[in-house]
Amino acid sequence: MKMYDIILKTITIISLTLSVVSCQKNPTLTIHGKIPAIAGKVVYIDSITSSKPVCTDSAVVKEDGSFEIKRNAVSRMTFFQLRSDSLFAMFCADSTENIKFHASSHGELSITGDDEAAQVCKLSQHVRATNKYISTLMLMGDKCPKKQMKKLIYSRVMQYRTIADSLMKANPVAPVAYYAMNVKLIYGIEPYDFNDKDDRRLLAIVTNGWNMIRPNNVYSNQLLTKLTEKGSNGKVGDGLLYSEKASYVDLCLPDANEDIVSLNCIRNKNLILLFWNLRNMDPVVLENLKSYYKETPDLEIYHVSFDEDKEAFKEAAEQCPWICVNDLQGKSVVTYNLDVIPSVFLFNKNGTIVGKNIPFIGYKF
Repeated sequence: MKMYDIILKTITIISLTLSVVSCQKNPTLTIHGKIPAIAGKVVYIDSITSSKPVCTDSAVVKEDGSFEIKRNAVSRMTFFQLRSDSLFAMFCADSTENIKFHASSHGELSITGDDEAAQVCKLSQHVRATNKYISTLMLMGDKCPKKQMKKLIYSRVMQYRTIADSLMKANPVAPVAYYAMNVKLIYGIEPYDFNDKDDRRLLAIVTNGWNMIRPNNVYSNQLLTKLTEKGSNGKVGDGLLYSEKASYVDLCLPDANEDIVSLNCIRNKNLILLFWNLRNMDPVVLENLKSYYKETPDLEIYHVSFDEDKEAFKEAAEQCPWICVNDLQGKSVVTYNLDVIPSVFLFNKNGTIVGKNIPFIGYKF
């Protein structure tokens, strides 16, 4: 009987050991939380490892706002973006296996489970609030003189910088320091001017620290590249020039029948310029957009897809009542400096941009 107990105990220990080893080989990163504002919608996780975010995971959010995404844990520190409609939050993950999102009554997101991820998330929410403030000012148009508008925007950007500066100076090698050095605000406004010696010195401190702690890391290399660049940044407010021109850039892309359709041919209407692979659209969003389009006669949609399967694109385009074009070469991504897909721009009849990446219903021109 004793021998049986010994054998049984040995087998149990071996099984537990193998189980632990198996878990260590395949650690899981769990991203979950409860955000009531996006109940019933789709939440996306983008990997930020190159110049453009790449969507790697998604999940349908339950009616109570809860969601959960499980994926293989990263082998080294990586940045991610959570987004749904106009809601977004940046975070990072290293050896962390559990990141939980929370939402306040005002829509700001926070994280528990990892201090570094929480810092990045918190700063990204300051970015979101700053962008919202700037966007609101821009919508005022002639009601706010341009000089006064720039002064207000400059003041708000400096408020954001005070927060970002304190985080970077507290720990230059923290993930949030990298994020702060690379943030671009709405309308292409860059909070840091690397032609300015103080801003460049701060960049050098962060870059050198990252290069020592994380040599040959993709993010360290990006910082080194930024440090060697000259004259790449403008003053705060220069990014407003595009918006102040009150115009949009023309696109000429083929539709499902290979006919070239110009964006300029519909510029006398309120316009939704939508960048989203037609066959990958959220079905709920697609139906809402169709209803809105049907109920709004003085509206046109120029829908840019990026579908390599021309026949499949043609079949999907035939189901839409608006203009659908296909950009196989992705030139429109560069033309409109897209940070992420899907993206949406709203233009009124005068060609003035009145919104970007806001929820896909209830537009006001």
